[in-house]
Amino acid sequence: MAKKMSAVEQARAAAKAKKGGGGGGAGINKGVVLAILAALVPFSLPTVVLVFFTMLPTLASWATEKGPNKYAFLCVGGLNFSGVFPYLFALWFGVHTLDEAFRMVTDPIMLMTAYGCAVIGWGIYAAMPPMVASYLAASSQRRVNNLRAAQRKLIDEWGDEVAKKGGG
Repeated sequence: MAKKMSAVEQARAAAKAKKGGGGGGAGINKGVVLAILAALVPFSLPTVVLVFFTMLPTLASWATEKGPNKYAFLCVGGLNFSGVFPYLFALWFGVHTLDEAFRMVTDPIMLMTAYGCAVIGWGIYAAMPPMVASYLAASSQRRVNNLRAAQRKLIDEWGDEVAKKGGG
């Protein structure tokens, strides 16, 4: 008799099969990103300094995450950038010098804002898979209950012969 799999187990098996099959180069090439950053340095050194020191959690999540789908990078990076952006905006439209960038990088409030947003991103990344798994399990159980109720209704309407296996 074949073992019945829950929706979560089916999703894990499908993800494992997809990972094994490989999808090709869907990820961002690290060399391309480094080349773009190297090209930006001479033109906008204050921006590069500010972005480098404040986006370290994003860089860490990008460098350490394996697989083609970099969900931690997206989650942490998006929120980390949202914490850095107001300061980056102030640098661009204020005094755009290296001294101002270093002053901003050493400001504890600015670092707490940037890194705090990254921590929120890590929290969302950590909290979402169990929440989605519990939702899928609950919806699967609800579907099973609905099918069993429909089965009972058919048995009541047509008799016990409907529920018997085999036949012939």
